[in-house]
Amino acid sequence: MTRPEITGKRSLAFSKWIKDKLPDSETGYLVYNLDFILWHKDERKLILIEEKTRFGELAQAFRMLMINVIAPALRNYAKENEIDFRGFMLIQFENTCPSDGKIYLNDKEISEEELIKILSME
Repeated sequence: MTRPEITGKRSLAFSKWIKDKLPDSETGYLVYNLDFILWHKDERKLILIEEKTRFGELAQAFRMLMINVIAPALRNYAKENEIDFRGFMLIQFENTCPSDGKIYLNDKEISEEELIKILSME
């Protein structure tokens, strides 16, 4: 059974700590947060997801890091270890979730049903 959300809100304390204590981005040190990792342990399927509400945009540097560094590294590791890596996905919602407006997956509009199928890794 999927564990329920306990607090209903996310603490930003660690995020603030990182910004206060770690090197500044002007030094070339960049920090990103990945929203979801979907893993089907029995079928060894993996998806990485960044979610943006209200058609928020993904920082170009983060997009390039995912496309040019992290996804290829995971793809190579996955191939060697019999993992079906489905890639990095950017999901943008017109409002806050799939049921209250348009949905874009990697810059292409899709339906809620299509999203369910893709994220269920069918």
